Amino acid sequence: MTIKDFKYTPFSLQLKIPFQSSNQTIKLRVGFIISLDDELGNQSFGEASPLINFSYESNDQVETTLKDLRTQLIDFSIEETLDAVTQSLDSFKLIPSVRFALEQAILSLMIKRNKNFVNQFVGNLKPIINVNAVCGFGETNEILSAIEEKINYGYYTVKIKIGRDNFKDDLELISKIRQQYGDGVSLRLDVNGKWKFEEAKNYLEQLSPFNIQYIEEPCGNLKNLKKLAEESPVPIAADESIHSIDDAFEIINNSNIEFIVLKPMVLGRMIALFRIIKEVEKKNKKIIITSSFESSVGKSGLVLLAAATNHNFAHGLDTSDFFEKDICSDPFIIKAGKINLSAKSFPPHFNVKLA
Repeated sequence: MTIKDFKYTPFSLQLKIPFQSSNQTIKLRVGFIISLDDELGNQSFGEASPLINFSYESNDQVETTLKDLRTQLIDFSIEETLDAVTQSLDSFKLIPSVRFALEQAILSLMIKRNKNFVNQFVGNLKPIINVNAVCGFGETNEILSAIEEKINYGYYTVKIKIGRDNFKDDLELISKIRQQYGDGVSLRLDVNGKWKFEEAKNYLEQLSPFNIQYIEEPCGNLKNLKKLAEESPVPIAADESIHSIDDAFEIINNSNIEFIVLKPMVLGRMIALFRIIKEVEKKNKKIIITSSFESSVGKSGLVLLAAATNHNFAHGLDTSDFFEKDICSDPFIIKAGKINLSAKSFPPHFNVKLA
């Protein structure tokens, strides 16, 4: 396969309402959409949109990298195997979000050139992906109302951002959710590393009666998280502590952490993530693919990864409705808390034109 054209354009997506967690507020998502054309006339797209406080790189660094790639990629030939793609892109020493965009676009071209390619490197894709709703910080009544709305839409798993200055406020919220809905909704909690280790031990004991599916990042850094997972009465999930593919493998092979939450845009390597998904099948652990508030273009790459997992736990892909307007129509609309797939779902079509 030979790349004959490479383009990119910036985008900016305004959120309807700022999304607040314990450590940041997201009002706007910016990034770049790239397109690749091959020698057969096929075109594909990818997204590079680093997330502030999670990604190592800035949007300015992404733009500089894309400018440099503009001349390097034209007439660049890639053998159509996953190992060859990995080796070719390794030679460019790319920052993660740009690596994600290129792998997404290249994999899409390979699928267009060979319709059986998906099954060859992913295996049988799940026909249905369960999706969790997500609620940021807010007043208790606002969050209860949001949960009610999501349940009415067919969601059965909800992730709640916690980590307020007073833990009693978090506990009161969770208690009210359980009082109102019982165990009819699966609850996930996300602290974003706000608690200190000893605080986390104490708070997890108090949370144990509430049937929490898992709690993300109750304390900061991987060492503390692994230690906490050895004694926590609530299942632990790692998210921000995973800074690299090596970190993910460390958790899989050398920890009691049950859930591994992966942000592909932050980690950057789709092909490596497919291999992690296959590796974790050998362990009693679960990969959860979660969004970094990508546009519909970037989200489609996450959908492909989520479809490769071998469990029915919900993935964190419910972010499209947070935007006032997306850059294109979403080919993977969530209905009743689910994304339905077919053999023709990949690669998706985007009504995007780059100058």
